[in-house]
Amino acid sequence: MIKINLELVKSLEELAKLQLEAQEREDMLEDMREILGYMEMLNEVDVTEIEPMYTPIEEAVFLREDVNQSFDSVENIRQSFPKEMNGHILVPGIHA
Repeated sequence: MIKINLELVKSLEELAKLQLEAQEREDMLEDMREILGYMEMLNEVDVTEIEPMYTPIEEAVFLREDVNQSFDSVENIRQSFPKEMNGHILVPGIHA
């Protein structure tokens, strides 16, 4: 079992570029110990008779054919957007 101690919490804090207060470190330490304790409890479950599940989807997935579709009401679609310029729909930009 991995040792959950203050050194590990400080290391994770540094890797995540966090600045935690002393109480926050203690809280995180307790939370991590609780989570790990729960994982250890799951290790006690007997799964020897259970077949491994590689995917929760039991049926085969069939992909649709990639076909261009035309719409009769392109103008209605354009009108539902608040902004348009030169026949193109304007959407807000994504800025980092």
